[in-house]
Amino acid sequence: MNEEPQTTGPLQEEEAKKETGILVVFRFILVPLIVVGVVVLLIVIFGQMALKEKSVRDYLYDIRTGSQSERWQAAYHLSNLFANPKKDYETEARKQLPEMLLIFRNTKGNDPQIRRYLALALGRLKDPRAVPALQESMNDEDSQTVIWSIWALGSIGDRSAVPQIVEKLENSDSGIRSMSAYVLGAIQDPRAIPPLQAHLDDATAEVAWNSAIALARMKNASGADLLLKMMRRDYLAEFPQMSEQNKEELMINTIRVSASLADPSLSQQIKKLSASDPNPRVRDAAIKAVQ
Repeated sequence: MNEEPQTTGPLQEEEAKKETGILVVFRFILVPLIVVGVVVLLIVIFGQMALKEKSVRDYLYDIRTGSQSERWQAAYHLSNLFANPKKDYETEARKQLPEMLLIFRNTKGNDPQIRRYLALALGRLKDPRAVPALQESMNDEDSQTVIWSIWALGSIGDRSAVPQIVEKLENSDSGIRSMSAYVLGAIQDPRAIPPLQAHLDDATAEVAWNSAIALARMKNASGADLLLKMMRRDYLAEFPQMSEQNKEELMINTIRVSASLADPSLSQQIKKLSASDPNPRVRDAAIKAVQ
């Protein structure tokens, strides 16, 4: 006898629909969510590994062993460590300084970009043990390395470098002359006064400005006439290539150093700026100087 075909009742159809719905939810909602969750977890894990805070030793290792781009990036990040106000890296860096100086010397002539950042790092570290190496790098062919080495020496403040920095005031590169004048003002060694006075009429305005400011920082008013010009907007208008922000910074720095000089014309100009200059930061600096 032939078996009758099986039929599906209403209850069975309802159960089948439920099972189908569960499968759809699992396949199209839960599975993707699980996959996304796993991917996010992996991203977090590997992201934390990638963003793990490196030490001075780690960066020095990268500079020694990495590719060209990895090496200069490591040197860049190393230089920024010492500008981090949230954590003190100086204790570790001072322990690693001999290796840092060894790398700095070994990169001479073939890795100027790395030497620039290492010079910046040494300047921010402010350890006098770096002075001899920085004095050597002032003779590099790369002008930017020379500029940052001069800055680093000024940051350390060792006066033994003053005669060599004074020599750089005669360099044909105006950037080197300008940085030299600035740093001599930061070190404030009286031996630098006559050479700085000789550059108050430098062919490059920035060199002359830095010379006048440097002299004023040493309480020398030889550049008073130039300082007065540097606080006048009609004079600064003669330099259209100079940004308004740079003009603002120049005026503020000039106001601050001029206030320490007993010069009536400078005092009068500062008082005028405190009342009428259109820039609020310049006015504020002038008001503080008057007070």
